Amino acid sequence: MVKRDARPEQLRVLRIAHASLTPALRERERAVARNYPNVEMEVITTYRWREAEIDVEVAADDLFPVRSARTHLSKHIQLFAYDPRPIIAALKEHKPHLIDMSHEPYSVPCAEILTLRDRYAPGTPVVMQTNQNIYHRYPPPFNWLEQRAFRKVAAAYVCSESVREVLRAKGFSKPAPIIPFGVDLRAFKQRSETRVKGRTIGFVGRMLPGKGLNILADALTKLRDEQWQLLVVGDGSERESFTKQLGEAGLLDRTKFTGAVSYELTPEYFQEIDVLVIPTQTTERIREQFGRVIVEAMACGVPVIGSTCGAIPEVIGEAGLAFPEGDGALLADAIKRLLGDEEMKARFSKLGRARVEENYSWDRVGRMTYALYQHVVNRRNDLIADSDIELAA
Repeated sequence: MVKRDARPEQLRVLRIAHASLTPALRERERAVARNYPNVEMEVITTYRWREAEIDVEVAADDLFPVRSARTHLSKHIQLFAYDPRPIIAALKEHKPHLIDMSHEPYSVPCAEILTLRDRYAPGTPVVMQTNQNIYHRYPPPFNWLEQRAFRKVAAAYVCSESVREVLRAKGFSKPAPIIPFGVDLRAFKQRSETRVKGRTIGFVGRMLPGKGLNILADALTKLRDEQWQLLVVGDGSERESFTKQLGEAGLLDRTKFTGAVSYELTPEYFQEIDVLVIPTQTTERIREQFGRVIVEAMACGVPVIGSTCGAIPEVIGEAGLAFPEGDGALLADAIKRLLGDEEMKARFSKLGRARVEENYSWDRVGRMTYALYQHVVNRRNDLIADSDIELAA
């Protein structure tokens, strides 16, 4: 067992997350460290990872130590392995009371972390952040790794109800509270000036299959006689086909492409958008897990129109419009309706900001994360319901 030589109020946490590369990308960890001085946080992340079509390198943090590990075997998010040496060093030197890992239970890095925990910090509880919301039956050895992870972790936390449904369907019976992604309310802020009758439609994110860009192009084609402009922030494999669709409809002169941008620059583009569209479609590989751009837009007072794919309606709530996924005609109707109704835009802008402040600030996410840590470390995880943790903040 791990020797617990710290004062009772201290909590040493080792967070292992492949994408926690910069302070802006590790706001969950920063919120916990910022609000709970008794938490001694240490982060392990990759040396470099591709986020939103941009290669991002690790950067230091002013709130806690950050160790980087090179990756091996694969560039696939579920198949790579960490160089184990930084993890081993952290387990020996930091002596965590709890390990928090952001890896799916069937993945190679999850299996590696649990193996290293068993060898170098046996008995240290592990919580697992998981976002998979499509039910897949994996072949060996991945199904074995998944069930092994279910046995070994003390709890999981998920970003939406659809993720928890998949966990439960696969037999995970331990605590799995919903602890969503958050938004930095200082960076993603409401506009200083009201845009009078603004008509800029925005798409922010990776331009990949399943993101519904063909549906957006179909909707905009139906709206060719309306006044609007399109701002596309992001890049990806579907950009060429999307550009072709817009070109064939004669709409390219109304469209601005920024290409891939770093996460730190994203907030300024929301200041140019009047309506954000999230047209994701369910495929064998894609079902919207959360939609972080939704809460970022709402934080900026930008009304959102989203499809019914995955967690999108759950995140938007009453602060925007939803349309049946895959239906370009109804998306066109929703866009026309919202762009033409200044009162509705103002109402959604106010409701969206309030919804984010109440539910999706990083401080709130940090409080929920800390509540889970406390329950697990105090060995109460078998006695609590998910709602106990979700309401703890």
